[in-house]
Amino acid sequence: MNDNTEIDIEIQVAKFPSWQARSLFYWSKMYSEQIQSGQNYDKLKKCISISILDFELLNINKFYSCYHLAEDTDHSIYTDKIEFHVIELPKIPEEFKNDNLILLWAKFLNAERKEEFEMIAKKDVYIEKAYQHLQVISQDKEKRLEYETREKAIRDYNFLIKKSKEEGLEEGRIEGEKEGKFKIAKNMLQKNLDISVIAECTGLSEEEVKTLKEI
Repeated sequence: MNDNTEIDIEIQVAKFPSWQARSLFYWSKMYSEQIQSGQNYDKLKKCISISILDFELLNINKFYSCYHLAEDTDHSIYTDKIEFHVIELPKIPEEFKNDNLILLWAKFLNAERKEEFEMIAKKDVYIEKAYQHLQVISQDKEKRLEYETREKAIRDYNFLIKKSKEEGLEEGRIEGEKEGKFKIAKNMLQKNLDISVIAECTGLSEEEVKTLKEI
């Protein structure tokens, strides 16, 4: 950002276990990697994590939540360097509020029909620019194939989890343990899916996926 704030934005379609721990991990890497050994701490910039989720994560009714590091009793802020934003798309209310830009962006991201995109785009100049860019991308064959490949990878991933459960593997092992993820990644490699897509779907690093490819 212009004020040197660093932002990590992630959009997650399939439900992901331990999302809070994952987002905290990547926030900490973004924060700690700003300085090298011997540099002053005052060089550290504010880091913001934004999670846009197509599943319900938090046990609250509102679609948008913002978290800071604060004192338990008087809620005074310990530091403004840390900030987490969570948008849960399934919780978006039906009504429109033109003065709520977060709601407008959430509805734009969650739109499915051309009419929805056009209606929302008229309500904000920046959303309109985003919609124009989206139209250009949608006409790009390579970008469209990239999107379709990712969607196929997600479907394959969900199918393999279901299949593994049917074979008697415990859900916790499939979702949480590396053994289950490695098995799924191997299956996806056999389907010639891109390494970055496999890493995104399974939660493994690209290096771990590359290692499996060489086995």
